[in-house]
Order: sequence, then structure tokens, then C-alpha cells
Amino acid sequence: MISCTEFIPMYSEFFKFLEKRGGPDAVMKYWYYISDNSIGDKTNPHSLAYFADRLGGFEGAVAYWTHTLTEEACDMVRIIDHKKKTYYEQMRHCPSRGMLNSLEHVEPYHNYCGHCNVIYSRVLEKYGMVYEMDFTDIENARCSSVLYEKGNPPGEGYDTITGDKTVVDMKSEEAEYFHPDFHLLGDLALKYCGEQYGDDAVTEFLTDFARAYYSPLIAEIRAIGLSALKTWFETTYEKEHASDVISIKMNDAELAVTIIRCPVIEYMHSLGQEPSKYYIQETTTLYDVIAREAGFCFSLDYYRDNGATGFVFSPIRDVRNDEKR
Repeated sequence: MISCTEFIPMYSEFFKFLEKRGGPDAVMKYWYYISDNSIGDKTNPHSLAYFADRLGGFEGAVAYWTHTLTEEACDMVRIIDHKKKTYYEQMRHCPSRGMLNSLEHVEPYHNYCGHCNVIYSRVLEKYGMVYEMDFTDIENARCSSVLYEKGNPPGEGYDTITGDKTVVDMKSEEAEYFHPDFHLLGDLALKYCGEQYGDDAVTEFLTDFARAYYSPLIAEIRAIGLSALKTWFETTYEKEHASDVISIKMNDAELAVTIIRCPVIEYMHSLGQEPSKYYIQETTTLYDVIAREAGFCFSLDYYRDNGATGFVFSPIRDVRNDEKR
């Protein structure tokens, strides 16, 4: 398992992977897939389409973003005119894009934020709404957007605070950056990869991602040993509010990890969803690559339907020396 915040660099690297495979058109095709099968999935109670179906396009979008933007701990101001049905959003700092900008060892996909405009507008147009974004200052993790009814573009002053509008000033420090729905998108990405390009492509992508994104962790394991990996697991499960499901035993010979249930699968089940067949492959491939790159080996002891797992990291043995014994 990776933390839901680590989904952001995974997403960015997946866009790169798709563009390498089929150019910008392959990326756009995937964005349409996300829009139709994730935020456009009316059966998912956390999707934009679910909210829009019940509250209408405008009010549904406002309610949906209230939920997601809070969980993503965005720093922003929202100006909402419920009577004229205009919604203006000034993002002062996007934590997701800010995270990508802060990484020194991987570059963000060159059009990473473009997916927001595509996936939202594609759903909202079905409800008679127009959604537009301005990415002028995206290199500083800032953007703005406007939502309005089709055929009724907002006039001057839609982005001005007046007494007849609802103003929501959100501060990053007032919320926790914890958006579990990112796990659904991560699993959906692997499912799409497998369906479009085959199982080997899933392994190829996950291997490339692990080598790139986890290179600092790999270097730390090489430097100080399995204690670095132990700390990473503890931090990851703490971020997921799931420190109670993991136990770790470490000695000079190995690091053994037991997970009594997977918080991601538990979350999926709470929404009536099942993980794809690639979910466990994400875990085993990432851990195997991290281990091998750091000079260790990874072995999975068991994996159950609820995500309960047991696995071990140990030094790579010299088979020739074993034979001599």
C-alpha cells in the first residue's frame, strides 16, 4: 500500500507513461476514462455525478468540491452566487501541485493540471454547466476557475465579493491533507493500464514509478539498512490513520510485516466497490523493486480478500556460499 498523498506523483508518472506509449492523445483518452468511470460514476456516493444527480449541476458541484477540496486541504477562496449560479474559485495554493513542485528527484508531467479541467467539464456539461480554468500561475501551485450555466456566461463582478454572495475562505492549516478517494483513482489507473496495454505494462509502469519516486527511500535503505524501511511503513500507515493494523518485527536478519486488514480495501468496501486484480500487484511490485534496488529481497507470505498480508524483507543471499555449506 502507498499513502493516498503518494498517489499524486504516481498519477503524474502515469501520465508520462501514457504519453510515452501513445502521445498526448493517449493521455487525453485516459482523462476521458477517468471522467466517465470515476467522478462521472453515479453509483459512487463521493463522485461529482452522484452529487449533481441529486442536487443539480450547480449545487451538486458546489457540494462535491466542498467535500473534496476540504480533504485536499486547499488554500483558497470560493465566491458563490447561488441566485445567478456562478461559482468562482481562486486557488492560492494547491497542495497536490505544490507537492509535485517540491519534489527534487522527479519532474511533474508537463500538463499535469490539465486533467482537472477535462474531467470536471466533461461531467458538468451533461448537467448544463460550463467549467473553465486558468492555469497562468500553475508553476506556483496557483490557479483559478469559474462555473456557470451554459448560455448564461457570468458578467463583470462574478469574482468580486459582495453581500449577496457566499464567500468561503479555506486555509490549508485548518484541514488535514487526507483524501482517501485518491486510492480509488490509483487502482483505476492500474486497471486501465492492464486493460489497454496488458499485465506486463502494469508491471513496467510500477517498476519505473518505484525506481523514480522512491529513489530517496532506496538510497536511505542502502545507507542505514532496514530501519529506514521500518520508519517508512510506520509513517505511511500513520498517514492513513491505520497504525493499529500493522505490526513490524525487525532483527539483524530481516524485517517482517503483518497487516491484519487493508485500510484501502476497507474504504473501497464502504463505498460498495471492489479492488481490481491489480491492487495486490501494486503492493508486491513496488515492494519488490524497492527491496531489490536497495540490495534486499521481498517475499509475500500470504494475501487475503480483506487485504490482510504478511511479507518479509531480508538480505539477498549469496547462493554460491549456501551451496558450499
